[in-house]
Amino acid sequence: MNSSFLTPWTGTMSDGHSYTITDDEIKIAGVLAYACTIPGTIVCGLVLIAYGITALSPIARKCFDRVSFRLLVYSLAFNVFFGIAYAATPTGPSAGCGIGAFAVNLTLCFATFFTTCIAINLQLVLVHGVNGQRLEKYYVLGTIILSLALNVPTMALHQFGWNELSATCWYSNADDKTRLRWIIGTQSFWISLAATIETICSSVVLFWMYLFHRDITALNESSESSIDKNTKRTTVKSNRSSLLTEDPRYKKIILRIALYPIVSLLMNYSTVILDLNMSIVGVNTQLDFRLLVVDLILYGLRTLAYGVLAAGDPSFINAIREIRGSSKGSTAARTRTFRNIAFASRKPGTMQSQSQSATQTENGSKVMEFDLHHEESRSDGMMGKIISEGQVGDLEMSIARRADDEDEIQKIARQL
Repeated sequence: MNSSFLTPWTGTMSDGHSYTITDDEIKIAGVLAYACTIPGTIVCGLVLIAYGITALSPIARKCFDRVSFRLLVYSLAFNVFFGIAYAATPTGPSAGCGIGAFAVNLTLCFATFFTTCIAINLQLVLVHGVNGQRLEKYYVLGTIILSLALNVPTMALHQFGWNELSATCWYSNADDKTRLRWIIGTQSFWISLAATIETICSSVVLFWMYLFHRDITALNESSESSIDKNTKRTTVKSNRSSLLTEDPRYKKIILRIALYPIVSLLMNYSTVILDLNMSIVGVNTQLDFRLLVVDLILYGLRTLAYGVLAAGDPSFINAIREIRGSSKGSTAARTRTFRNIAFASRKPGTMQSQSQSATQTENGSKVMEFDLHHEESRSDGMMGKIISEGQVGDLEMSIARRADDEDEIQKIARQL
């Protein structure tokens, strides 16, 4: 619906007295709706541009390699299209009125269903261990098919157009009951279902994370447990995705992804309830008109809400940090290169003794450097630090396990 379509009309109150919605009230409603729609559309567009510029960096691009992030980009794009369609629909009953209503409803479905897929994917990957990358194409195809199936037949059967009841371009069937069926069957039910699925999936993920970390805490606090370290490792990490929830980097990503359903729940349920109230009760009082204005404002605010959330997406923030870190790291790498060249230019006879000598740092502390692969003592009698072959083997195994865990974490993170 679009508030710019509102036209003056006279209603009858419950006590029999008539009232008239003034032009000034209609103008104020239009200004409020546009004031919420245009900024949100701009924010979503700017966020997408920022994503594109950041993705030009190969280092930052790795941070964007997540299924949920790509779904978020699709949702943001259709939120931009929704805002444009919402603002560009004709201002009165005309041939373009039906096209405008069709565009608004179609882009709304795309934006909503892509966000729902984010929540579904989060549960399937973390809780059930499903490969999210394999399901990505089904998320996209399912969203496209469902959105077109709900809106194309509605448009073909001329159900979109000028709505006399709300004075907006929306569902236009003259029969109240038939119009209500179309509203519920092609919009309200599916938008409510999408918001419900998002809420359920996010709740399941958060509860699963709570149970997992409770088990972790119980194992760590059990001082008399008969389970050795290897057994504990196997028990705690029996689920591959549990590795991801232990990593603080991705824990924040998981929690931030769960915020999208909260926004969806507030926005979608509110607009659905207000839409149905207007369709069933009508606009017969000043209160009904005010509820209609609130409904129009909420439609505009949804783009702003999603845009603000997307601007603080953890993947985007991590990408920015990686770019900054790479510039600092390149400077440090050049410094290490110069040191290595200086070290390599030393005489072979003095390299070993110099590697074991104590060097004075800028703050006066001394740093001892030892060769871990040779058991040699200093000439002045001070013994070097000696690591046995068994300790070296344990250290190598620990490093290898950590490397394997990091690879597994990165693999699962790309499925989120």
